Amino acid sequence: MNAQPDRPSLRSALLRFLVPLAALAAMAAFASLEVDPAGAAESGYLALLATAVLLAVAALAPAPAVELGLGATLATAVVWALPQGPGRGAAMGLLLAATLAVAAGRALLGTQGRIGLPVTIPLALGVQFLLRGELLFQPQPDIRTLVALLVLPLAGAAAVTVLSERHGTLPLIAAAVAVAVAPGWDVASTLGMAVLAAGDVLGRREASPWMRAAAVLPFLVALAWEPGPGLAAAVCGLALWRPRIALGLAVPVAAALLWAPWGDEGTREGLRQLAWLPLLLPAVVLPARDRIENVATALLIAATVPLIPDRAVLAAPLGLAALSLRPAGPAAVPQRVWTAAVLGGTALLASYPWLREEPLAEALSLTGLAPGWTLAAGILIAYLVLAAAGLRIPSLASAGLAGAALLLALGTGLPPAGTPLLPPEMPVVLEAGKPAWETVLDPEKVESVVVESSLGNGAALAPGTPVAILHLQNPGGGSAWTLRAGDHTGEWAARRPDVARTRSRAPSPWVSWVAGDFFAQRYRSRWTLPRPERFARLRIERAPGLPPEVVLALHQLEVRE
Repeated sequence: MNAQPDRPSLRSALLRFLVPLAALAAMAAFASLEVDPAGAAESGYLALLATAVLLAVAALAPAPAVELGLGATLATAVVWALPQGPGRGAAMGLLLAATLAVAAGRALLGTQGRIGLPVTIPLALGVQFLLRGELLFQPQPDIRTLVALLVLPLAGAAAVTVLSERHGTLPLIAAAVAVAVAPGWDVASTLGMAVLAAGDVLGRREASPWMRAAAVLPFLVALAWEPGPGLAAAVCGLALWRPRIALGLAVPVAAALLWAPWGDEGTREGLRQLAWLPLLLPAVVLPARDRIENVATALLIAATVPLIPDRAVLAAPLGLAALSLRPAGPAAVPQRVWTAAVLGGTALLASYPWLREEPLAEALSLTGLAPGWTLAAGILIAYLVLAAAGLRIPSLASAGLAGAALLLALGTGLPPAGTPLLPPEMPVVLEAGKPAWETVLDPEKVESVVVESSLGNGAALAPGTPVAILHLQNPGGGSAWTLRAGDHTGEWAARRPDVARTRSRAPSPWVSWVAGDFFAQRYRSRWTLPRPERFARLRIERAPGLPPEVVLALHQLEVRE
């Protein structure tokens, strides 16, 4: 008689969920005692974010769930021990991402067949809380927030579970790619996965008539939502039912989408958007032999689908390509390592305090190259080398080799550390009464200068208005650089509702922080000299003619050799 695995009792399950709630109580108590309103608001936000992710970990982690207790303890320590500001938010984001990753890895360890809802639901929710964590800041008790935080991840989890019945763990790669391009579970990425699951159901001989009828609904919803991307998703879903018919339809559909007037956002990305296939799925060069038609369909649709409303419409063709990969073997290991790394980097850059608008692109840019065909070619070459090496070494060693190659790529791509000129979190403010600041430099060669800054009362400035002039001086002369509003720096309260309504231009923020009831932000710009030179002093002064109420906060200055 086979022994049945022990299942946790109801009491132990309830006790497990009490751990995040106890951590929430401890963090909320600390927030209530903070004197600074902004610090209290940040502590409350981090407490809510940590509790949401830890509840997902509580449902996901197998016994004894050591990562849950450790994660809750460390999350409380982060809120209690670290000073308020972006550093505390970055520490919390890294901790929560690592805790969820460990719980997911343990839950998926040894999974070969169907991945049930007890795994996919908490995993989808945890990933959503990390990627869309800004929705937990001053959350609105409305239907839209509820759908974004709960309904869409639940639908995505159901789609992954349905797909895993025939495709094993490959739907996890498809879902990871879908939420990375969005980022998170939004309407487009969720519909893309739902259509693929519906097409998979239609392809099952054992499916009952009512199941087939229900499977038609996601196709209709996708077409009604956005006709162009909906048609592209429908072809991808059909490929899991009738691969050859879908490939035949993909040719005229791709031609129609290519020439249809979808507007500036949807026209002629062509080869540029097709690059996302090798960028995210390098294993697509070695697909399963019986799924070549599906890979061709994914290529055609990915190259022509209009990016309306956003890049998340690529979820369907990218998901179809992911379901066409080899499920096991040396070619599968580096792909899984790469997928986990890309999703992890995207989650960190999408969470507080980074809150990047394009977290996936910036995560890939950490390799030193912007997303495009050059980076795609490098990833493909590295993948093929690792896949060939995997033919002669065990899977565990192959995974370690892939991880080492990834760390090497990041190490060579990251810029060298510079010399900071200001103490951390001690900004210098340039105003009408104090228009300049200067310092003596170590007489080494300077190749570039990095300025991290923000404007106050500068929302009304026209884009391109000079706000400061940076001078590098030496006995023989020097060089100067002009910082401009909207290009190199911007209003610190650009996301405050009253300022956002003015539509003042601001560059992409470098980092954000909680300023009461909105996210404040600061900006980073870099000035690279034509050639490295030795300079004795650095001076930055407020631009003449600037309105007297405008101030420039220098959060950090850094010189790089």
